[in-house]
Amino acid sequence: MPKRTLNLSLSEAAIKKHAADQNVYQLNDPRHPVRFRYRKDRTRGSWYVLRFAGGKVRWRKVASWPDVPVKAFLEHLPDVHARLMVDPQAAVIISGCTCVAQVLDWYYDRLLTDTTLTKGRRASVLSMIRVHLKPKLGDLQLSELGAVTLDKRLVWPMLEQYKPAYVRSALGVLKLAFALAVELMPLATNPVEHAVFSKSTNVKIRPKGARLRHVHVVDLLAAWRERFASAPLDATLAMMMLGHGTRISETRLAKWKNVSLDAGEWFIPAADTKSKRDHVVPLTAQDVAFLTRYRNAQLAQGYAGAYLFPSLTQPGRPLSRTHAFEVFERLGAGEWSSHDLRKLARECWAKLKVDSLVVKLLLNHSLTELEATYFQSRGEEIKRDALELWHGWLDSQGFDLLQGETVMRSPARRVSVDPAGWLS
Repeated sequence: MPKRTLNLSLSEAAIKKHAADQNVYQLNDPRHPVRFRYRKDRTRGSWYVLRFAGGKVRWRKVASWPDVPVKAFLEHLPDVHARLMVDPQAAVIISGCTCVAQVLDWYYDRLLTDTTLTKGRRASVLSMIRVHLKPKLGDLQLSELGAVTLDKRLVWPMLEQYKPAYVRSALGVLKLAFALAVELMPLATNPVEHAVFSKSTNVKIRPKGARLRHVHVVDLLAAWRERFASAPLDATLAMMMLGHGTRISETRLAKWKNVSLDAGEWFIPAADTKSKRDHVVPLTAQDVAFLTRYRNAQLAQGYAGAYLFPSLTQPGRPLSRTHAFEVFERLGAGEWSSHDLRKLARECWAKLKVDSLVVKLLLNHSLTELEATYFQSRGEEIKRDALELWHGWLDSQGFDLLQGETVMRSPARRVSVDPAGWLS
């Protein structure tokens, strides 16, 4: 007897009923341009979408049964057709995921082994999923996830407790998880693709204003000069960040083997940077004097280990992220953070008329191909010139008093000088 195609309304009951009949090859639902085709063992099957193009009927397998049940398949069908209308070659596989928790769990597990993110960023995203996204949205079916639901379940409740920028970042993590799931799981559709934070609130998120300005540098350096006597690690961590515009993690992870005082160079390996690119920081004469003093202070305290900033609790380890932030809680007293030092350095470089492309080099920001070619031969030399200019101004504000024991005995009070007029 030839294989038959049955015309009927698709349902779980219909698929299971006709699975026992070996003569039924496939099921056709007249309401939709689709086919369900049994596999050999009859306990599984495949979903196909039919499209008419170029004078022919084109078949696209989009899912498997029972991984994707009838209800989920029919719910996804309009989106599948919409994507194929825009791009006939689009990936339109429907995964077995039916609820938000499954997508978040998949993304969470992927993040656990993602080495392209810094440890800090990875920990932040994992926490966002655990604390906010999964508790608030995990029980929803994918078909229930839309603008209204996001506003009601995630955005508006979070705005009652958190700053808008943090809430927007939570929505950003959710969108990233689904965008990746569409490509790799893959999901047939992205229910949050068009979700926009501004649709939930009229609050404008502006960049944080500068909490430190050039006029504060005199007082900062004076405070760190006093701090060095009792807590050299605190003062040096802050000074290295201000002096070079480096980030807190790439600074706290610095190793003495990567600091060459003779060659005047601090090498930051790609693994320690946010950009995942090696970064070479020229060390000025001021740096060399200051770091020599710091190394001698460490040796006097009995430390001759690998790290500039060793762990306070675990021998042989670098200063932890938590303890590094605690350093700035002590130094800033809540008025400024570690990142404000990086912003301050950038502001002062602009006042000193350091070229914006050189600033990108110093901050280890990505360069265009043209910019990279331009700086290829003289990049380190140009960075050194900029830092020597910068450290010369810092000397006028009191950095020189941090560089040696002799000048420390009779520190002089410095007067704030605007970098913009310093060279005039």
